[in-house]
Amino acid sequence: MRQILFYILKNGLRDRLYLGLFIVLTISLAISVFLGSTMMVESNISSIIFGLAISRTVVSLGMILFVCINISRAFDNKEIEFILSKSISREQFVIGYLGGFFVASILIISPLTLLIAVIYKINYLGLFYWFISTLLENLIVICFAVLSSLILKNSFSAILASLGFYAISRLMGMFVMTIDFTDEVSKANHGDLGMALKILSIIFPRLDLYSQSSWPVYGDWNDSILLIILFQSLIYLPLLIFMSFHDFKKKQF
Repeated sequence: MRQILFYILKNGLRDRLYLGLFIVLTISLAISVFLGSTMMVESNISSIIFGLAISRTVVSLGMILFVCINISRAFDNKEIEFILSKSISREQFVIGYLGGFFVASILIISPLTLLIAVIYKINYLGLFYWFISTLLENLIVICFAVLSSLILKNSFSAILASLGFYAISRLMGMFVMTIDFTDEVSKANHGDLGMALKILSIIFPRLDLYSQSSWPVYGDWNDSILLIILFQSLIYLPLLIFMSFHDFKKKQF
């Protein structure tokens, strides 16, 4: 598994993942500073909020592209068949790939967090919570991207599935809140649509609760939210990994 992990990290260098994300994140932080400067009040705080929000999104999207393209290329080049011909189980193969992608995300998020701590005057404990929850968010996204890539094999389909999963998980809280608010204000009944969205909010992880920009800015984290994040991570990560094991063991090469 160690060889697979180093192989994934070398792929990140070969594909210019680290350099590409560094350039995009630098541009994103510059844009956030510009957007914050256009605000009439609290321009510095607005810049921090824009920077944190854009950064977490860029890292997640970058990791989705990196995971899906790498696994699809491994299928096309028969790299997976070659690796499985060695003395390695399919579970070890999946864990090796997941470990490599997760270490790659740590190598990206850690310098980003240090850069944010240096540039902005923020609450450092809140930034630590933001860092940990961003890692957990990325691990969930990576696990789903690996699962999608193993099932679909096609990079384009896997990328679309992963982007859809990420978008729904990030927006689900807003959907449920909107339905509850309109039901309360207008006394309208959304019926099956409202019920379907609430069921989806249970099935999908609530990534909107992860990496909240208010934590490092205002230091107003909620212990119950942190427990929900930990609880959801402990549920979804083993579930996605087990699903990857189950699907990969059934594949014929």
